[in-house]
Amino acid sequence: MRHSKPSRLRTLLIASALAASALPFTPARGAAPASVQNSARGGRAEALVAEGAAALERGDAAAARDSFRKALQADPDNVDAHTYLGVLADREGNLQEAERHFASAAALAPFSAPARNNYGAILVRLNRLQLAAAQFEASLKLDPDQPNALVNLAQIRFNSGRPEDLRASRELFGRAMRVAPDAEVARALVVTALRLGEKDKAAASYRDYAALVSAVSPSSVASPPASPSPASSRPFVPSSPSASAASRAELGEALLEGGLDEEATDELGAAVSLDPSNATAVIALGRAYLKRKDIRAAGRTLESAVARGLDPAPVYAALADVYEAGGYVEHAIPAMRLAIARDPHNELYRLRYGMLLNDTKAPAAAVIRLKEALSEFPNSSRLWLALGIAEQTEGKSEDAQRSFERALSLDSRSAPALAYLGSAYAERGQYAEAVSFYERAVAADPNLAVPYYLAADALLKQPEVDAPRVEKYLARAVALEPDFAPAHLALAKLDVRAERWPEAAAEFERVIRLDPQSSEAHYQLARVYVRLKKTGEAERELAAFKQLSDAQKEKRETDRRDLLRRLANVRF
Repeated sequence: MRHSKPSRLRTLLIASALAASALPFTPARGAAPASVQNSARGGRAEALVAEGAAALERGDAAAARDSFRKALQADPDNVDAHTYLGVLADREGNLQEAERHFASAAALAPFSAPARNNYGAILVRLNRLQLAAAQFEASLKLDPDQPNALVNLAQIRFNSGRPEDLRASRELFGRAMRVAPDAEVARALVVTALRLGEKDKAAASYRDYAALVSAVSPSSVASPPASPSPASSRPFVPSSPSASAASRAELGEALLEGGLDEEATDELGAAVSLDPSNATAVIALGRAYLKRKDIRAAGRTLESAVARGLDPAPVYAALADVYEAGGYVEHAIPAMRLAIARDPHNELYRLRYGMLLNDTKAPAAAVIRLKEALSEFPNSSRLWLALGIAEQTEGKSEDAQRSFERALSLDSRSAPALAYLGSAYAERGQYAEAVSFYERAVAADPNLAVPYYLAADALLKQPEVDAPRVEKYLARAVALEPDFAPAHLALAKLDVRAERWPEAAAEFERVIRLDPQSSEAHYQLARVYVRLKKTGEAERELAAFKQLSDAQKEKRETDRRDLLRRLANVRF
């Protein structure tokens, strides 16, 4: 049983061009005075703006606001006064007032890239994204090398989620990186590539991010200024601080879901080093090691957490996963029991505990525990399904069928319940009914290989075989799961039936590569080689067949219950 989690891939939050209390701006001067009188008014306004800036430096926001308002009385078209007042309004959370001033600044200085960028940033805060994007685009036409405008527009494109916008977002983030290399922008490039399913580009961007974030230490980061300053030549982009444990854990989980297991391990390891008490990061690091099949490291990560007192229920549940994957089920069961002790009303933990008991040849105990869980969660389709599996293992076929039917009544789209019901009919030789349930399972979840195979297997056992239908199902099964040996074996048998000897030989050879202990594949391949007049190869395969133990010869090539159990894991 494994957790079924929604994707954790999220947008990365990057400081916008107008972060309420920290970001300086570039004064955006736009109109030359039309007369000496206007020039005099402008001079008076400039002096008042300077007084207001000095007041802000002293931390006297009230005096600063008074000076900026007087500057506007002297010169209503003073762009700097509008911008300062917009910043003050934004700091106070008065977004409408801030928007009014920044809009005025942009209208008065239409050829000022910073004025356009400031206006776009406040529009983002007001969720007027289309208008904001237009302002950022205008700003970038005036000055293409503004990191803030590039990042702001990239975020808008990213958040739409459309592939074409994600590609545009990546291009904008890339331009921002070239202008001002920044760990947060590199991080955004990683996530954008993951959203596009481009693992190689995500890995390359991660290398850039890792180099940047490791080069920044808390002591080397300059804090952004506490008040606006007209001294900078373009909108401010904050230096990236050393990433927090939470942000690194979040990125690590996104990398793990994107299939970059090594990078995920590095990022999650950094998160745990920064904050060993972050249980989410510890669990994710254990999962990352597990995906890399490093059972020892996964166990050490989680056991160390428990040893230092970090032992909430999810840590014990993760430990149960690790022990089970390592074949130490005798440890997985008590770990799961400890998870339940800490969270006794968790349906998933109760379910997993029951299935662990079942899988360790204790189906009677599993039935007891699952019935106890159902007394608390009587309408849980997956608990009824698990109870049916345990009852089937115990040999109580009729009870199992009733439990599967109950699971299906609670969730009519449960592919595992449908497949298990099909199996119940197949075990009684009612293959037509079995096929009907398997095909319903296919319809419920067309991306699972097992129901296609089971449907084909049941069709092959009927008096009249619909070979094209069987072949279609098997082809779909191996398309979904290329290393599905039983499906390849069945396809090879179809080729034998149709006397397609070269095709049959290729399929049997593939089965043997996937499962060298398959006695039937060795035997059948020997027969096919005889047909192809490959005497030496036929003798070799026949010798391999004879070397296999009687138990292996008698073992069914497809253990239906094992396949169904694997299918059930998809949902658990």
